[in-house]
This record gives sequence, C-alpha cells and structure tokens, in this order.
Amino acid sequence: MKTLIALLIFGMLASVAFAGNITGTVLYEGDAPARPELTANKDDHCIAAVQGTKSEALVVSKGKGIKNVVIYARVPRTKVTLPEKNPVMDQLGCAYYPHVLVVPVGATVDLTSSDPVAHNVHSHAQKNEAVNTLIPKPGVVIPHKVEKAEEIKFTCDIHAWMTGYIVAVPSNFYTVTGGKDAENKWISSDAYEKSADTGKYTLKDVPAGRARVVAWHEELGTANKTIEVPASGDIAVNFTSADFKKKAKK
Repeated sequence: MKTLIALLIFGMLASVAFAGNITGTVLYEGDAPARPELTANKDDHCIAAVQGTKSEALVVSKGKGIKNVVIYARVPRTKVTLPEKNPVMDQLGCAYYPHVLVVPVGATVDLTSSDPVAHNVHSHAQKNEAVNTLIPKPGVVIPHKVEKAEEIKFTCDIHAWMTGYIVAVPSNFYTVTGGKDAENKWISSDAYEKSADTGKYTLKDVPAGRARVVAWHEELGTANKTIEVPASGDIAVNFTSADFKKKAKK
C-alpha cells in the first residue's frame, strides 16, 4: 500500500514538474474596421441598455490586441476534466454575457438571465443539441450540456441584435483574450477598445511535449500552430489577424 501511495504521489508531482506555460499575443494587422452601433427596437429596458453600445463581433484595442479570441492547447493523451461549478452564460443589458464563453467538452452551462424582460435562448448548434427556449424572468436557470467540440452561436428571437457564443473545446487548457482584467473581473468591449492590451494570454501548466495551439475568432476564423511545450518555463506562441482563415462555406 505504501508503495502504491508513493507511486501516486510521484506521478502527481511529475505531472506538475514536467509542464510549461504557453504565453502569447493576438494582434490585429493594419487598421481595424469601426465597430457598428447596435440598435434596439423592442422593450424600454433594452432600448435604454443598448443605446450607445457597439457590436462585439470584432473588438480591437489601441494596442492592436483582439478581444474574444478563444485560445486552447490540444494535448495528446490527456483526459478532459470538467469544472467544479457550471459555467454561466447570462443575459445582461440585453446582451449575452460574456459574449464568448469557452468550456471543456462535456461541461454543463447554466443559461440564465439577469434582465427584467423575457429573452429567448436560441442556439445554432450543428453537433450538439440545439436549444430554443424562453427565459421569462430573471433567475431562471436552464442547464445545458455541451457534448461535442463546437463553436455555437446563440441569438435571441425576441431581440434580433443579441448574439453570443459558447465554444466547447477538447482541452483542459483554454482561455479567451480580453475577457477579464488582473482582478478577474469581466472587461466591457468599450473599455477594452480604449486599452493598450496586446491580446495577451497564458495557458498554465501544459504537459511537456508536442501540442497544437488553436485560436478561434467569430469573424476572423481559425489559426493553429504546433509546438513543443518545455518541461518548465514559458514558450511564446503569437498570432496575428493574418494567421486566421475562415472555414469554407458548405
């Protein structure tokens, strides 16, 4: 028994010891297009909340960083683990919040609303169950399990300007650029646009060895780079908007 415990402890220590961090930036080349303003035409609450806000489809900072880019590492022979608490996709200010939510495959997302008006949660999933249901009031929670890897667009049939994404990835190592500040608080797209951020990101404690770093953005498409993660320390993997390619339409 002592030998078994020792081997388990050694295995856990080894898995931590032989792991590195993937760091990098996601930068926009050239001048970013102006963000179009959103227009709400239904519900007084939404009209007031949306007034003066802009599209989140492509948000570029003063530092040329691109917001809402999903970054994850595909690592061979690693089992995907699920978060202890269900991630939450809220509807706040008549917008999906966060605009892009990344989760591991198999996770259950709590779909909810903090708004005092009814919303319709409509997912456009191709590989997963496509949800199309009403959230009539604040506090209602609809658990939604995402079984397969996919970028899922969400809309609201009541409020046509509302869009958001849940991106399910086959990985334990993932993040979204420009999502949160140093205090782990969500950053608005307007605040990010005024910032000097360079689209920086970090994937911590990635097992040493070959890995593929994948980047996805709703407007730009997908990019990826294959690397060798060091047994310790950092490896830089940077992307620019020129690296991304859109999927061919079927």
